Amino acid sequence: MPPFDDTNTIGIDTGDLNQDIGEEPGSGMECPPSQEGRFACSLESLAKKPQGRYELIRSIGFGGMKCVLLVHDHDTGREIAMALMPDYKERPREIHEQFIREARITAYLEHPNIVAVHDIGLDSNGAPFYTMSYLRGVPLTTVLKRIREKRPFESRYYTLDRRLRIFQRVCNAVSYAHSCNICHLDIKPENINIGEFGEVRLFDWGIACETDKEGHAVSWDKGKLRGSPGYMAPEQISVNPASPPVGKSSDIFALGALLYSMLTLAPPFSGRNNEEVLLKTLTEDPEKSSKTAPKGMKISRELELICRKAMAKDPADRYQSVMELRMAVLTFQNRSFQSALSHRQRRHLISGIILIFFIFITLAIVYMKNF
Repeated sequence: MPPFDDTNTIGIDTGDLNQDIGEEPGSGMECPPSQEGRFACSLESLAKKPQGRYELIRSIGFGGMKCVLLVHDHDTGREIAMALMPDYKERPREIHEQFIREARITAYLEHPNIVAVHDIGLDSNGAPFYTMSYLRGVPLTTVLKRIREKRPFESRYYTLDRRLRIFQRVCNAVSYAHSCNICHLDIKPENINIGEFGEVRLFDWGIACETDKEGHAVSWDKGKLRGSPGYMAPEQISVNPASPPVGKSSDIFALGALLYSMLTLAPPFSGRNNEEVLLKTLTEDPEKSSKTAPKGMKISRELELICRKAMAKDPADRYQSVMELRMAVLTFQNRSFQSALSHRQRRHLISGIILIFFIFITLAIVYMKNF
């Protein structure tokens, strides 16, 4: 599993930013969003882990509110990852609930492209923890960086077609979550693990929300910024009560930004700091992917239009479901495959005609010499 790092996932007050963009500050709540719902759970309701079941191997990494350890599970005889909140006594109850809620949401989402959670409980010191599959691959960020650096293996192996197939698996994970009325709200290359044998896993459901029948997040606080600059939808940034609600459509925007990154090997918005990136997200369209991509890399106009539609400022102008976005990409792939197949068939046909022509000429020459 890659080192856990959510340092670019922000959670800040938006008052200063709103003054820069001309919106009214202070319209949201000042406390964390309500954790009520089917995944709510308190520390008191968790069981303590059996003594000696998990043996520490080494630390994997640290995040905003947790550390991740590699441990050996003596019951199953396998290595797994354990997320732990070591300083839980210094954190408010809301953070405890958020930690447990993330674990319960992830555990609920059983899907081949979502990291699996195995156990949730308290350690011997009373700190909350959960265990999950140990991901031995690398973040998609690393893959894209190596392609941009023209590393031989990644440049040769991760062709456009393979990258689009990875994207489709991420779409499958998000679409499944949406069918369970859950939106991720922090989709980005750092939160996608690519395994050595083709595994694709979406993880870090730390700010995921339940959604209502309309697909809107039921516990999203418009007064706080939560997400990753460059991949957050405009409605995740704006605190204007009149702005569209955050929800499933926000994930579609993030998937469009992810697709843009996978095509161009660069994020759709960049700036000197987070504030500049957020302002660009609200006020500008991303640079044309054909201009952002490395020199010599061609970007299909069709894929460029797919990105633009997914990243439309108004949710009503985006794809209305993740599967609709996935089908648009799949249609492009099928058309490209048929075009390549037809090209090969034409090439083979021409080669066959030339071969037959030369055989005919050879036979004619032999016949003329004999007579």
